[in-house]
Amino acid sequence: MVDDLSGLSARQLFERTELALRELRDRGIVRTRNAPLGDIAERIVWIARGGTLEPNSMKSHDVTTVEGARIQVKARIMRGGNGTFSAFRSLDFTSAIFLSFDPITLDINYARELTRDQVASYSYRSEWVNATTLTGAKVEVLGVDVTEEMRLAYARLDESPLPS
Repeated sequence: MVDDLSGLSARQLFERTELALRELRDRGIVRTRNAPLGDIAERIVWIARGGTLEPNSMKSHDVTTVEGARIQVKARIMRGGNGTFSAFRSLDFTSAIFLSFDPITLDINYARELTRDQVASYSYRSEWVNATTLTGAKVEVLGVDVTEEMRLAYARLDESPLPS
């Protein structure tokens, strides 16, 4: 059951966010104090694929599988294809897995895996941020559908041990 947060002040909401982030860190679910979506998405992919969850300082990829595949993870809370995934500052990865989460339920709407070449071919360049990015509408129809695999991993989020 969801708490009614409408009566809380902005400060109280901020405090609850901090408490929730602290608990998520203590459980080993997230690794930073930033918005937890990126950490949670990276952990979902790591649970699904295994291998090594790379340190946050690794700019090129987030997960390295046992077979040596380097996976960049991108996640966004959005309805359908209405939105843009975060920018790529490096294309030094084997594939990228994109996870789109529903803004109300936080269920995975879809998950797609694109090769590095597909990302390079279909992304657009933004000189303003010195990077390339893809819209949800493009990602939704490209690559391989890995939605069910990622949903199964998401269901195991609490039971998977913290990576070493």
